[in-house]
Amino acid sequence: MKRSKYRLLGLVGQGQFGRVFCAAHRRTGRLVALKNLEQQRFPTHKFLRELRFLLSLQHDNIVTCQALEHTATGRYVVMDYCEGGTMRGVMNDDYRLNLFEGLSLINDVLAGLEHAHQRGIVHCDIKPENILLNLRMGGWRARISDFGISKLSQELRSDEETGNTGSPAYMAPERFYGQYSASSDLYSVGVMLYELLTGDRPFQGTPSELMSAHLNTPLQIPDSVPAACRPILTTSLQKLAARRFRTAGEMRHALHEAIALLQEEAARTTTVEPLLQFVGETSVSGFSYEQAMLLKAPVYCLEHDAEAPIDLQLVAPPSQRICQQVGQAVKWTVVAAHTPQESEEWLDWHKLQMPETPNQLWLRPQGCFLATERSLSLLPILDISAGHEPQVQPILPMDQPFWADVEPGGRWIAIATNATYQSQQSALSSASPPPLDKLEESGINCATESTLQFVRSPLSGELSLPEQPIRLFKPGRCYNVQQLLALDSRHVAVVAQREPESDTSTTPKGTLIEIFNRRGHVLGSLAVPVLMGQAIKTPTPYRLLARDAYNPYALLMLDLKPYRINRIGVEIQPYLLAATTWGYVVVDQEGQILLINSFGDRIERINGPKSPTAIAMPNPHTLLLATWNQSHGSLYRVNLKQLDIDLLF
Repeated sequence: MKRSKYRLLGLVGQGQFGRVFCAAHRRTGRLVALKNLEQQRFPTHKFLRELRFLLSLQHDNIVTCQALEHTATGRYVVMDYCEGGTMRGVMNDDYRLNLFEGLSLINDVLAGLEHAHQRGIVHCDIKPENILLNLRMGGWRARISDFGISKLSQELRSDEETGNTGSPAYMAPERFYGQYSASSDLYSVGVMLYELLTGDRPFQGTPSELMSAHLNTPLQIPDSVPAACRPILTTSLQKLAARRFRTAGEMRHALHEAIALLQEEAARTTTVEPLLQFVGETSVSGFSYEQAMLLKAPVYCLEHDAEAPIDLQLVAPPSQRICQQVGQAVKWTVVAAHTPQESEEWLDWHKLQMPETPNQLWLRPQGCFLATERSLSLLPILDISAGHEPQVQPILPMDQPFWADVEPGGRWIAIATNATYQSQQSALSSASPPPLDKLEESGINCATESTLQFVRSPLSGELSLPEQPIRLFKPGRCYNVQQLLALDSRHVAVVAQREPESDTSTTPKGTLIEIFNRRGHVLGSLAVPVLMGQAIKTPTPYRLLARDAYNPYALLMLDLKPYRINRIGVEIQPYLLAATTWGYVVVDQEGQILLINSFGDRIERINGPKSPTAIAMPNPHTLLLATWNQSHGSLYRVNLKQLDIDLLF
């Protein structure tokens, strides 16, 4: 977009009158939503009307307007950005939102409507698709969007624009006759509450059938709805507006009373419901494997080729290397592209004992990169002929804990270190930052800063990289590096937790992701308001899959460009993650294997072996799974094509 203060990052939605983009302010990097209001579909009087409504609404539960942007390509309203999608996204057929979280979202909507109604503004199209979400640690915060068809209450009795624009499934009875009031919005909220509590709307059918049902069909409330919530549904879904709650504040007060009763009931039980509870089909497939080998030591690292080795790039079809770390040794083998099922070729492992125990492996065209506590090195397993013994090539010694990742092509390595803090009375240093408010009085100084550096790898050729380490994070901010991810050949992401700023709290405040290019320039920072566990890269560019550290039965699907977070409910507690072209493999510590597609939908659950330690997906239909149970373990090769699962390859 030319002559604009904002840089477009991507399309995130399509509104009633135009497209919605995620954008970043060119100077500050602040993320916003740009709503493009097309001239033909949104003429000037409607444009000014929408802007008038938005400027008068400033509330935490309403998507507020920040500015107006005119460019050569059109008119844009600059609005708050909501990274969590819409409420529709959490109303999944297979997963039911936690009761208290669902009521919390309804409370947010009512708070926003109370603010709007007090200013004489009726939304007229309340539905899950118009409720945007910001993530928080334990769930979401709801914010009302799209006041594009709102009407000032003093204009509701006028003759202009008395059509029944809206969504029939959520429309109050009087709306079908062109009548509107604040209670019309409360009826729509009642429909959403009904859907959150039961999984279905109170009335189904075509627009004409919905109209008839809203006007004439008595409300039926299932027995599964908690008794405390039933009066709220009965009152909010009355056919006559005069019999409903008089204001959003009144309905909100009733909701608070219901929540208090439900909390008293919950306090008498020990059951803790997950944020997203699985309610779908619970089919489980049996586990079968193509090949297996016994292990003499636990395997915690399994790596496979992402790209063909340098000396095999002209061979077709290419063979694929697989590496594993077993104790203090590294083992590798080569599997032909079309290895017969009965072949034992994959069991022909080469082995090299290392002077230190590797804690991470990366298989790249140059060979296997190794990280130990004190060094980075390369094992150039290019010549895979019998009798060939590769020699370990040191890359960089390290004198403190570090995080690293290797660019997918193996040409450079990114390395991050945390700041260390040293007492004035002691020579001991720590990589764990103390609370900011205790640094000065405890006589603790910052001995080293958190840094990022780029290192050229062997066989990389000419490459422009920064020569000096780059300081991470703004001064005075307390962050702890958790992970480093080389996103592609040009970009790397530093993932850090924001530590507590006082000793009264021990819970980190969230996650910070800083994006750098390989020249060391920071391209942007994302303050993610949740605690990310270990993250993996996926085949979708700039998409990460991570454990939700605060919600054990959830995953986070995070798009870096444009910035979006989809919290996915899962029926197991994720322990190991792997990504492939059709989706993701999730394994828990009991050996349950969950397959989900790239949209986060459940495909199948497999009852696998207990005590898994590592997984890898060398190709879309092959799963490698290592286990270890105190003194023995196995490495399994599973052909997903042979399992009874609903998956096309």
